[in-house]
This record gives sequence, structure tokens and C-alpha cells, in this order.
Amino acid sequence: MKNSTTIIMLLALALTIVSACKKSDDNDDDNNNKLPDAVFSMNVSGAESQTVNFTLPGNVASGNAINGALLSSQELFTMNASPLPITWMLGLAAELSAIETGTYNLKPGVSAYTSPSQTTGYIAVSGTITISKAELYQGVSSIKDWFIDGSYTGTFQDTSTPPNQITISGSFSGINIKAQ
Repeated sequence: MKNSTTIIMLLALALTIVSACKKSDDNDDDNNNKLPDAVFSMNVSGAESQTVNFTLPGNVASGNAINGALLSSQELFTMNASPLPITWMLGLAAELSAIETGTYNLKPGVSAYTSPSQTTGYIAVSGTITISKAELYQGVSSIKDWFIDGSYTGTFQDTSTPPNQITISGSFSGINIKAQ
């Protein structure tokens, strides 16, 4: 279980980084096609503490990356945030079949956080992610690009030395989600 969770999170993070590194067309003068800024905040408290706030103008990864995916056939939504190069990582996962506003439970054992020390990993034992705004940007073939806003909170447990726990909460806006 632990290895499959790690593999899923690494795959989701790789997809996040690849899709977040897209460049905008410099010749596009139409502001209607301008991508929104991605804004992310995270507060970690408990056995460890960390506060993160960043903005990615035009949703282009630079010193940080955040992005997500929805595999509707698997009812798996993922959203990952990390600095580049990766020194910490937050991966949120929930059961969704479509991008819609609402509050969804984090998948225990699949949502995970790696601390900046990278000596400790935490997995979710409970929590929620709320999508307060969902806008379809474009749909090409079976893949749709969404931009979402919302918030999240969760309790995560140390995988090496339970019962060490942390609480992670924060908000996000303008986050690109590739849905298939």
C-alpha cells in the first residue's frame, strides 16, 4: 500500500510539473485567452510547522509548481504543490467523477505531505477539499482544462513514528486541472 501510494503521488507530481511548465504564446495579444494566476497557501502545524504562500503569474511554474488532474474513469482527483527543485511536497487526492463545486473527503493513505527535512512523510487520516469555483477553460478531445478555487484541511500522521500528527490547511485559486 505504501509503495503504491508513493508511486501514485510521484506520477501525479510528474504530470503536475510537466503541465505546469507550459509557456504562453508571446504573440497572443488577446487578453481573453490570458491564463489566471495560480495562488496557493498552506499552513502546517503540530509535530512540524511550515507556512507557504506563492503566486504563479499566468499559471507558469517557476520557483514553485501547482497543478492537478482528474481521471474520471478512476474517480481520482489529485492536486500537488511543491517548490522547484522539490524540497517539500503536498499531494491531495479525493474521489470525484467530475469537476464540480462542493466539499469532498481526502483519500486517507493517498493524500500525503513530505516535510522540508524530507526525513518524515505524512499520510492523510482525514480531511476535506472544497472546490468553491470551477471554470471550464477549454476542451480538446477527451481532455478538458479547468481552473478551480477553494480550500482544504486535513490531519496527517507520521508514517515513521506514529502517532506524530500535523494539521495542514490552506487555500488555492486559479489552479489548472486537466480532466479526462
